[in-house]
Amino acid sequence: MTEQRKKLITQWFPCAAVDKAVGTPEGSGLSEKGLFTWFAARPVAQARAAVLTALLPDDENIRPLVECAIQGDMNSLRQLASRIQQDYPDGRPVLLDMFSGRGMIPLEAARLGFPAVGLDNSPVATLAGRLLGDYPFRPWENEALLPFSHGQVGGQQLDVGADAPRLISDVRDLLAEIGERIAVAVGPHYPLAADGTYPWGYLWAITIPCDGCSRRFPLVGSFVLRYPYRRTGDAGQAFSIAIDSDGESWRVEIYDGAPVQAPIIGSTGGKRGKSARCPFCQKPHSLDTVKAKGTQGQFEDYPLLAADNQGEAKKTFRSLRADELAAALRARPSRLETFGSLRAVPDEPIPEGNRDTVRASGYGYSTYGDLMNERQTLLFVETVRAMRMCHTEMLGAGLSPAYACALTSYAAASLVRKIRRSTRGAKLQAMGNSDGTGQNRNKVIDIFSDESKVSFSFDFFETGPGRGPATWVSIAQTGTQVLEKHLRHLDGRPAKFRQGSAMALPFRDSSVDAVVTDPPYYNMIDYSDASDLFYVWLKRALFDVHPDLFDARGLQDKTDEIIVKRGNAPGEHRTEQFYQDSLARAFAEARRVLRDDGSLVVIFGHSDRDAWRRLLQAIADAGFIVTSTWPSRTESGNTGVASIKVTVTIGCRVAPATRPMTTVVQADREVVDLIKKRVPHWERWGLALTDQLMAACGPAMEVYGRYSKILQPDNTVAPLDRYLTMARVAVRDATAMRVDTIPLETFDPITRFAIFWMRLYGRGNVNKGEALFLAEADHLRLNDIRKGLLEESKAGFKVTLDPPEKITEFSPVFDVVRAMTAAWPNGVDAVAESMVQSGRTPEDEHLWAVVGELARLLPASDQDAKALAAIQRNRAVVVQSVKMLSGAVKRGSQQLLLLGDAAD
Repeated sequence: MTEQRKKLITQWFPCAAVDKAVGTPEGSGLSEKGLFTWFAARPVAQARAAVLTALLPDDENIRPLVECAIQGDMNSLRQLASRIQQDYPDGRPVLLDMFSGRGMIPLEAARLGFPAVGLDNSPVATLAGRLLGDYPFRPWENEALLPFSHGQVGGQQLDVGADAPRLISDVRDLLAEIGERIAVAVGPHYPLAADGTYPWGYLWAITIPCDGCSRRFPLVGSFVLRYPYRRTGDAGQAFSIAIDSDGESWRVEIYDGAPVQAPIIGSTGGKRGKSARCPFCQKPHSLDTVKAKGTQGQFEDYPLLAADNQGEAKKTFRSLRADELAAALRARPSRLETFGSLRAVPDEPIPEGNRDTVRASGYGYSTYGDLMNERQTLLFVETVRAMRMCHTEMLGAGLSPAYACALTSYAAASLVRKIRRSTRGAKLQAMGNSDGTGQNRNKVIDIFSDESKVSFSFDFFETGPGRGPATWVSIAQTGTQVLEKHLRHLDGRPAKFRQGSAMALPFRDSSVDAVVTDPPYYNMIDYSDASDLFYVWLKRALFDVHPDLFDARGLQDKTDEIIVKRGNAPGEHRTEQFYQDSLARAFAEARRVLRDDGSLVVIFGHSDRDAWRRLLQAIADAGFIVTSTWPSRTESGNTGVASIKVTVTIGCRVAPATRPMTTVVQADREVVDLIKKRVPHWERWGLALTDQLMAACGPAMEVYGRYSKILQPDNTVAPLDRYLTMARVAVRDATAMRVDTIPLETFDPITRFAIFWMRLYGRGNVNKGEALFLAEADHLRLNDIRKGLLEESKAGFKVTLDPPEKITEFSPVFDVVRAMTAAWPNGVDAVAESMVQSGRTPEDEHLWAVVGELARLLPASDQDAKALAAIQRNRAVVVQSVKMLSGAVKRGSQQLLLLGDAAD
């Protein structure tokens, strides 16, 4: 083995620069994300930092250049590329991302001009990578001219700059041509509005028959169409469902102002869950009843109203004309010509176990073609047909197959982005406020508004072939602008993107200089199941354009997808153990293809300790050791909705052939000392306590990897779990956490556990893995505290402030305070009685410290917080009452003693 050259990441990472950059347009990656819809994309700043520090040597003099490059300075980036090249011969360094997703990491290596390969199990993600990191770098200037030329999209000139690359203008013209062909093909199904233009779109609702009166009625969740806006004097618009005079039918009434009718389906009476009330007979229908009707095939789609464009921003809503209603209901896309061996309408079944990921499958919709109404489906079928026709014509005009493929792929990206705001999950979004203080524009809600889950709604919005948000015209405009921005000042070399398994890398042994990767986040995202909606449409458009990615077989192959699948599908193989075992195989493959002096860099974030344990165990099992860990606040700046805010960049290297052994005494001390050194840095970077707990896994692994074995007193090997738990305790201790002025470690274990939990999560729910982690930190068994102290539900665990069954002199401080809180409504004496039962002195500083701490941690409006605040205010009275009750108890005991003596 050659001597390993020390890389920059082992000693330094631009954490502060990354944190700052992810909040800027250049560092966030939002522009790159705009090319294609994918999940959990890396911010540019973090991907660039990981690539640079993995390849650059440890040299303090280049650190300022790295920070400038992270902020978007291309001149600094070019200087760093030259510096890297000094350490490698021609054709190197070679960088691999074996979980490339959208391709942000290979993109950053491509910018440097080095060979980069992105591998992903999903063909949809692989296509996204090619659009981002391959096609933009290729020279297309000498290609033949397109057989069509527009220069505008939807009747609007789109200025892309006189010196814009050829790719930009050709993508613009292709998208415009497709838009025109779509309008011609579907025009008869979308009658023009009174002004001769297409309406922006149409609001639809699912209707069901009533179990009481048998009349069919629409399931409407909101009657708001447009909020008022004081600045323009706009009163807004709303609608309601009115019953006709015959009492047998309903109609839509649209009016200015706020809604006057309660939603037909929604939460009622403050109860959890939804129910639907028939507007004819007022009979309620539970959500389960509604779902059953869907399963029985009783759902029917019905258009409620139309929305017209009034200027650039304002939308006006009106009733449907008779011809519009008839046109909306006569679409029959299933009769359209097939695409090769594929039916025009996707008939691929939604697999079992996807009710959480593809939520319409829980309401009786069983295929991906069912996710749209028939007219929506017709529009998408004709979009695919227009794309394929244009591809054939481009080949006939002399464009190379590679260029025709690239252009058609960008059109496919627009198709995917349109799906993102279509289907039964795309609701009408009324921007603004009911009081008229906010601007009142209308949009269409993203179907992935809940991370990667394909949402479902009983009322949904369908955009037409004209103009407005979420139409082809709008998507073509923004897509072209995003591509133009991406190509601006872009230089380097194309990266290669392949679809394949990380457990079987297509590389020779010792042929890669760095593996920089962002592996799947355990159970956070069902990547393939969520993107199968894209896949069924993409394969109809691209099965012979990208034959290596899309074919006529069912859905994406999930055999080697390394995730933990949520849900309870029969025979599901993507389990926790599969995740860990498969990750270990993938990292073992990374070890095989890495050169002896190569670097492995892993970017990861998760709130569940089980996810961390399995990831880190997989790294260790593959023969790597962790050399450094660098937390960054990347997620909130990048997405705004992520369930985690911090990810950790982990530097790894191949474990040396010989490592010393040590004892737990030595290793424990090293973990604690290292975390004590890191905590001040984390606090300076603004990491919240929960984020510091996640970041602490890294230093623990650094120490764990220094030794071949860490021996316990009984001569057994210490498990990795020991040090993941110890890391958390070390963070808590290093922050010198106090309750009032009292060190937290002086409290009993139950109280320590409960206070720490409340500081981290308040009354929020915590998953089982995190709950287990917190319990182990105080040497508690989850099974011993899950009843009485923790409330368990489907959402997870949370600490309860309900009183314990009884209070004794052995009760933890936290239990005594819970009893005092519950007793407050019964008066001061009841509170004092709880304290007396505990045998604690009335001025017990630990007890009053916890009273104050909980009052501070809980929201002021919380009933328990009000009780605790009242107890604090009346502390002197409570103390006096305790003394009186204690005296009475003491006198009573003495009298019993005297009576006993007399009897003797």
